[in-house]
Amino acid sequence: MTDLTAPTGVSDRIGELDIIRGFALFGVLWMNVEGMGGFVVPREAVHGLTQFKVLEDVVGFLSVQMMGGKAQALFSMLFGFGFAIMMDRIGARGGNGTAVYLRRLAVLLAIGVAHASLLWMGDILNAYALMGFLLLLTRRWSDGWLLTVGVILTGLLPSGIMAWYQITGDGGPPGFVAMMEAGAARLEPLVLNGDDYFAFVATSFRGAFLEFFTEPLALSYFGWILGRFMIGSWIYRQGWLQAPERHLKGFAVVAATLIPVGLLLQMTRPIMRSLELEPMTWAQPLFRGLNPAVAVILAIGYAALIVILCQWPTVRRRLSSLGSVGQMALTNYLTQSLFFVFVLYGFGLGLLPWMGPTLALVFSVGVFALQVLFSRWWLARHRFGPAEWLWRWATYGVRPPLRR
Repeated sequence: MTDLTAPTGVSDRIGELDIIRGFALFGVLWMNVEGMGGFVVPREAVHGLTQFKVLEDVVGFLSVQMMGGKAQALFSMLFGFGFAIMMDRIGARGGNGTAVYLRRLAVLLAIGVAHASLLWMGDILNAYALMGFLLLLTRRWSDGWLLTVGVILTGLLPSGIMAWYQITGDGGPPGFVAMMEAGAARLEPLVLNGDDYFAFVATSFRGAFLEFFTEPLALSYFGWILGRFMIGSWIYRQGWLQAPERHLKGFAVVAATLIPVGLLLQMTRPIMRSLELEPMTWAQPLFRGLNPAVAVILAIGYAALIVILCQWPTVRRRLSSLGSVGQMALTNYLTQSLFFVFVLYGFGLGLLPWMGPTLALVFSVGVFALQVLFSRWWLARHRFGPAEWLWRWATYGVRPPLRR
C-alpha cells in the first residue's frame, strides 16, 4: 500500500512554486509590519523616523504601490494551487482525497484561530481554512466556471460591498473604519505596555472574530480569498507551472502585460489626487473596490516574472533561498508573529512606535534574512519544517519521519 505520509519527493516539488511562495511570504511580513499603525494601534501611535519625512513618504508610497495587497493575493492563489495539488496527488496514490483534505483544513482552522487569538490578530489562516472548505465544492466545476466565478469574487464583489456601505451610510467613512479605529484604540495600551497578556488575547479575539465577522466587509474579505483560491486552482489545471519551460513565451507575455497594466491601475488614484480630482459619487465604490482586483493582476505578473528569472541557472541559485523559506511557509509565517510579540510589542522590546515605512522595511528584511538562514539549515537536516511536520502528523494520524 502506498504511504500517504511520505514527503513530496524532490523530483515532485515545483521549484518555482517554492520560490514564488517565499517571495510572497516576505511581502506578507513587510506589509503586516507596515500596516500595524491603523490596524493594531492607531496610526498616530507609530511615528517612524520623523526627522526623515521625505524618505518615509517615498518608501511608504512605493511599498503600497508595489506590494500592498499583492503579496496576500499571491499567497492566496498559491494556497488554491496547493490544495488542488494535494487533492490530485492523494487521489493518484489511491487515498481518500476528500477525507484527508477536510482533516487538513480542520487542523489549519485550529491553528489559525489560536494564532489570531494568541499572537497576531491579522492571521489569515483561519479564513484560508474556511474558504478551503468551500473550494472543495468547486472540484468538479469546469475550467470556465471556476475562472469566471473566481474573477467575479475577486474583482466585482469588493466594489459591490463598497457600494452597499455608500448606500446605507450617512456620507461619512464606511462603518468598518470606525470599528477598526475603536479596536486599535483598545489594543494600543495592551500592545505598547505589554503588561496584561490575557487582556491582549481577549481583545484580539474580540476584534478578529466577534466584531469583524459581523461587518459586511467580512463577506468581501472571504469572497475575494475564495476567488483567489479558484484562480489558483484554475492555474493548476492549465499545467503551466508543472512544466514552465514549455510555456516561457506565455509567461513573458503575462509579465510584460500585467505588471505595467497593474501599476497603471494602481497609480490611478494617486494621479487623480495630484490633479485634485475626485471620482463622481456613483464611481467611488468602483475605485474603492479596485485594489483587490489590481492586487491579483500584479501578483500574477510578479509570479510570471519570477518563473522567467528561474530559467537562468545563476539567477535560480540566487533565488533558491526564497525556495527554502517557501518550503517551510507555515513555520515561517507563524514565527514571524513571534518577532512581532517579542520585538515590536511591549511584551518584548517595544519597537512598534518606530516602525514607520523605512524601519518596517529594514525590520522585515532582517527577520526574513534570519528565516532564510534557519530554513536552509533546517531543511538540510529534516524533511519538513516543524509546523509542516506537525500539520501532516495531525492530518494523517501517523507520525511521519522528520530527519533526513
